[in-house]
Amino acid sequence: MPVIVVTRLRLRDPALLDEFFTDAVAAIEQAMKSEGNLGADALADADNAWWSVTAWQERRLMQAYVDSEPHLGISARLDHYCDEATFVDWEQASPALPDWQTSWRHLTADGKAADLTHASTANQTLDFPPPVQPPASVS
Repeated sequence: MPVIVVTRLRLRDPALLDEFFTDAVAAIEQAMKSEGNLGADALADADNAWWSVTAWQERRLMQAYVDSEPHLGISARLDHYCDEATFVDWEQASPALPDWQTSWRHLTADGKAADLTHASTANQTLDFPPPVQPPASVS
């Protein structure tokens, strides 16, 4: 059964954006090229929050991605970048990526917060707003 992983990261300082963005792009590109990846997407949200969602054929392949570079090194820098870093994963019948509102519901219900030096209160309580809805496509 496919595994879905959602991450929400909030920058503690907007001055870190360029450095963070470079790492975020590298992680998404790595995911998309990794064995077992079924899809990946990212969303720039309000208040310097960044979301990602990936789908994986199985948990073992997702873990191989997490445990390899550049993702491994980027994860080690979350404390440098973030005052909020939350993650959740679940299995679902479909390999389709969930929408952002569904991702938010899973994250606030079952997410795990990273242990951060400069953590906000919301990082521990998972009390943060749903992501801004992307505008509808114009055909």
